[in-house]
Amino acid sequence: MRFSAMKITRKNSNKGNNKDICFIKVLVCVLLVSFNSAKVFAGNNIIGDSQVIQQGHVQFSDNKVFQDLIQVDEEILDIAETSLLIAKEEYPEIKIRGYMECIDWYARMIKSRIPENNEPESIINTINEFLFDELGFTYVQTGNLEDLYLNKVIDRRKGNCVGLSILYLSIAERLRLPLFGVNIPEHIFIRYDDGGQRINIEMGHKGMSLSDTFYVTHSIERFDKKSVENGCFLANLNKKEVISNVLLNRSKIRREGGDHRGALDDCNKAISLNSRNPGAYCNRGVIFEKMEMVSEAIKNYNQAISLNHKYASAYYNRGSIFGVKGEYGKAIEDFGEAILINPVFTLSYFNRAIALKKVGEIEKAIQDYNKVIDIDPDYAQAYCNRGVAFAETGGLDDAINDFNKAIELDPNLSDAYFARAIFFADTKKPEKAIEDFGRCISLSPNKTFAYYLRAKMYKEMDDTEKAIQDFSKAITIGPSYAGLYTERGMLLFQTGRIEEAITDFNKSLELFPRNPVAFRFRGESFKKKGQFEKAIEDFESFLEIVPDTPDADIIRNEIQKLK
Repeated sequence: MRFSAMKITRKNSNKGNNKDICFIKVLVCVLLVSFNSAKVFAGNNIIGDSQVIQQGHVQFSDNKVFQDLIQVDEEILDIAETSLLIAKEEYPEIKIRGYMECIDWYARMIKSRIPENNEPESIINTINEFLFDELGFTYVQTGNLEDLYLNKVIDRRKGNCVGLSILYLSIAERLRLPLFGVNIPEHIFIRYDDGGQRINIEMGHKGMSLSDTFYVTHSIERFDKKSVENGCFLANLNKKEVISNVLLNRSKIRREGGDHRGALDDCNKAISLNSRNPGAYCNRGVIFEKMEMVSEAIKNYNQAISLNHKYASAYYNRGSIFGVKGEYGKAIEDFGEAILINPVFTLSYFNRAIALKKVGEIEKAIQDYNKVIDIDPDYAQAYCNRGVAFAETGGLDDAINDFNKAIELDPNLSDAYFARAIFFADTKKPEKAIEDFGRCISLSPNKTFAYYLRAKMYKEMDDTEKAIQDFSKAITIGPSYAGLYTERGMLLFQTGRIEEAITDFNKSLELFPRNPVAFRFRGESFKKKGQFEKAIEDFESFLEIVPDTPDADIIRNEIQKLK
């Protein structure tokens, strides 16, 4: 499950001090103020890649273990040996024969203790007592490779659901018992099934028997009847499908560690071994997002949803992509589906509120933020975002209360200081605005627009030098914003630094060739220098761009005087 990234992925012309909240994949939304809304969903640390990997045309790495696994007959496939060969890729020094002999010994010890009546319950109890009570194997709910690989599970006598299931099934193979792996979302358990009797065996509870109904009710993700009928969940797995869980688990671990290529390779292999696992497609969707291959990510989320129509995480992830792409209607629809399936997942309400605000449904956005806060009263970012929404609808008292509450809950939330600073600026309290912009900058030193807006406050208070300093810092962080050079150039012009001002106006026009303000003030600068022909040329360019400006007559008269 990705509630990470938001995961993280996010991504045309709004002028002025528009306040927007970024979409996330993983777990945080960031408040931005932007000249250009292309920046609103920017900032994703994703690997760019021009190579297109076509779904359905998978290229596997040169891996003899996997090629052998694909070709080997189910009847002669040894789960333990295959799992150890996969582990050997990470631990090349391991002696596979030694671990195989250890598992053989486990099986012999268990066989010697199996009662004569040979009843399934007695056999299972004997295995459980030996592994969990006598040897002390324990279950851990982690995403570490050590808890996945069979050699490390044996060495450390602990493992996650996949690691312990591999061990259990390896022993069962040697005892010729009809045991199978069984998938539910984000989990695997063991089932005894001799065709007449079925007993589920849960690794997370020392082999306790739990009903199918229990797994349906307590699954981390809900799943529909059709996914069960189609064999996605609660079906007995063959050996290769069991091994696919090792590869899928490793894919998730590699993905979280930033090895997206390795993660994709493992996930492709897992899907090749078991094409009915919705979680594998959802995981591959997250990987493709991190590799900035958005269309491929959507295809995989679509496939995950087609296999399990109640896959809340897949709807949420796909909705986040639609939000990043500016397809807010689709985003709202997907977040709505996720909410219907899992009505207590705060991020679905949170991101739907963002999308609703984008389409002007601010009251509905506030309702969703209310729901987030009802579920999680300590969610500081939700108060911050709701405060912005209140401010935009004129609820100034509610807005300031929310900003204050956000800061109370999280004194290090730079977004809250930033939003409250804008509130103070809008309500004509520049000193307080400057103070909060300062706190925001101390927490987020690379926030371009905090410097920009504080510079505007200093300018309003006639503290020109501090304003110039802040514009300069903003330019250092965001050197591609034409407006910053224009603003600094105007102040330099006012303080008589004409050459520096012209340099800034030149840079602004280089970045934004039809910037009327830069033409006008560069014209004024040339006029100051006595370069009247250049001044006339710039004034005429200004009028060409904005012929109906209120200052048009003034500029035309100025041109006549200069001529």
